[in-house]
Amino acid sequence: MAASLRKFRAPSAADWDTVYREGLPPWEMGIPSPALEEFLKRELLRKPSVLELGCGTGADAVLLAQKKFDVTAIDFAPTAIERARTRAQRAGARLCLVLEDVFLYNYKGATFDLVYDCGFYQYVRLWELSRLLDLLWRVTKPGSYYLSVSYCGTEEFPGLTSVTEDNIRWELGRLFELRELVTFRFYSPLQRKEIEGISALLYRPAPQRRNGE
Repeated sequence: MAASLRKFRAPSAADWDTVYREGLPPWEMGIPSPALEEFLKRELLRKPSVLELGCGTGADAVLLAQKKFDVTAIDFAPTAIERARTRAQRAGARLCLVLEDVFLYNYKGATFDLVYDCGFYQYVRLWELSRLLDLLWRVTKPGSYYLSVSYCGTEEFPGLTSVTEDNIRWELGRLFELRELVTFRFYSPLQRKEIEGISALLYRPAPQRRNGE
């Protein structure tokens, strides 16, 4: 991993792009997240609009598009987005891939039925938690789901800490109800080893009415 990411600060777009250009980033698994695949099997969504934060090279975004979801996937590393576009073209998947900082992108008031990330919350919570919560509030609505996947083993991720259930309840629980927390293991063909992760399925509830309203 690039030396610039070893320090405890928010990486820039150039930092992230350097990681992708230097080789295989450790968080790229080469296949869709098993947590996302399990979520899709449950068919909880009636409306198929999805926002993926930090899509990387697009394995998950392409899967969502193949399932006929209306996908907007954002990353600010040019090399990652270029690879995601190539992956989508080869798979014949139609989706909106955006080269932009997720915090600066103009969502034009759009809200999504599902916000998904794999590793994004785990990184951003270290320096931009308030900003992330503000974004999640703006791009979701009552009835929206948020599926966040994190890695448990962080020895390959300098400056990154594992996410715990308490983290999720205290941080993401400010906006969402925690519906399900699952730990999982899967074999990564790119990393050539088994990866352990934790997925949190959260739900934005409707505001509670006061008595007499």
